Amino acid sequence: MDKPTIRSLLTKDLILFLVGLTFAEATRAMTTVQIPVFLREIGASVGEVGLFFTISMILPIVLRVWGGWFSDVTGRLRTIWLGSLAGVLAYIPYALAHRWEIALLGPALLAIATALIYPSYQSYIADTIPESARGRVYGMGRTFLNVAWILAPPAGGYLAEHFGTRSMFLTAFLLYLIASIIFFFLHRRSAAPDSGASPRKANWSSLSKSFREIMPIAFAGGLLTWILVAEGIKEFSLRLSFDLMPVYLSDIAGISKQGIGWMDGLHGIAWVLASPIGGWFSDRTSERHGFTFGLILTLSMPLIFALSAGFWGFALSWILLGIGGAFLDPAYNALVARGTPSHLRGIAYALIATLVGIIALPSPWIGSRMWEALGPQTPFFFSFGLGSLALLPAWFRLRIKQTESGPLPAAAGTGEDPLRTE
Repeated sequence: MDKPTIRSLLTKDLILFLVGLTFAEATRAMTTVQIPVFLREIGASVGEVGLFFTISMILPIVLRVWGGWFSDVTGRLRTIWLGSLAGVLAYIPYALAHRWEIALLGPALLAIATALIYPSYQSYIADTIPESARGRVYGMGRTFLNVAWILAPPAGGYLAEHFGTRSMFLTAFLLYLIASIIFFFLHRRSAAPDSGASPRKANWSSLSKSFREIMPIAFAGGLLTWILVAEGIKEFSLRLSFDLMPVYLSDIAGISKQGIGWMDGLHGIAWVLASPIGGWFSDRTSERHGFTFGLILTLSMPLIFALSAGFWGFALSWILLGIGGAFLDPAYNALVARGTPSHLRGIAYALIATLVGIIALPSPWIGSRMWEALGPQTPFFFSFGLGSLALLPAWFRLRIKQTESGPLPAAAGTGEDPLRTE
């Protein structure tokens, strides 16, 4: 049987869905690299910047599993719309804050939005796209999202440089409002329950049942277990230095806010151009090959960053990060979809993100301590060295037994991974 083409899979509703996500993603793209610089402007030390991002990681850890379960029981589009309401409010605290402690309310609200939206986005595609084309559609989805990472970072840098950082946060508020309107329209337009999430009562009994089914799958020593191990090592290592990159560019390299924005834009361009190739590569070879190759490119970023001295050296590291994500993201999403029954996909995506978040929780603070005690380049070298260990489980343990129909529902709740690694 011929594989379905991307054109046949991208319906009008799916395109509008991705456009809404693009507006939501634009708010993160616009603000992410500017937030550490903004915190320094309102008086935070390098150590307090690291502490800010460590604290900011706590609430997403608490909320992600709940958000994934809520998506499973109430529907993908409804959950995304509700999450977008929190996202609309998330940038107001930044715009009003004069102390870094006050600004913490922003990531708290954004954590609610992320917990509800992203497991639903990943599950929505897994539920509606055939297994043979998931990698390509995840790649195409990232192409939509990363258009935001081309346009928004330079725009955010321009706004911050010429009109003040607070104007950038107000612009992000307006962009998230557009996304929320689109999600509301899709939710109301959907006459039938969302694909993949059979509506059930959102109560303690339902949550408990979902946990009893997903936990054995996640810890059975199979596919989800080794995804968790590889992702945990990668994320812990990269978060040692990732949130300090804008501070290094500003304080050490002397790059302007707009220059930092342009650099992040190059990262977005690289991701957009490479996304169709990354999704095709995952479908054409295997998710394991896409995941491993993406890891190699991603982990090269902090090493090249630490060894660079000029704008284009730093830009190269960001470009490699974008290409790495283009290969890593569709392979990761397709792997999780393979290893999870459809009625548990929301909570599966959220559970892995939660556990990885717990593993990486102290990383920003540890990285800031390394900076202050051993020098600014130290966290980046540690990110590369420790992160390289993730290649071992990625290459040797993500060998999956192929099936025609994907995960075996009978495995749910039995303590067996539906697709065990070889």
